[in-house]
Amino acid sequence: MKLWQKKMRNLPLNNNQEDLSTLKKKFDDGLIESSWSENGELTYIINDGLDLNEYANLAKQILESEGDIAHDFTGKVTNKSKTSSARFEYRSGWFLDGMADGEIE
Repeated sequence: MKLWQKKMRNLPLNNNQEDLSTLKKKFDDGLIESSWSENGELTYIINDGLDLNEYANLAKQILESEGDIAHDFTGKVTNKSKTSSARFEYRSGWFLDGMADGEIE
């Protein structure tokens, strides 16, 4: 297990503002652009040479900490040359999420 993976596992889902700010800065430093596809998939494009799995984990943690998106989705982080990518599962944590699928009675 890489050092960053150990550090990420130790961070609580609801990071304090300072931790969240540090994560955002690191993420923004490598980010080139983000976009939503027509089917609702969020894709981040990052600089070549960066660890895609690390950035997928950062994206997940930042998005879940902010809690601004009310639905679950799968996102993707890809490198600038579009030769590799990593996926992440965003879980909104909104209490109504899942009602339409019959998960909550």
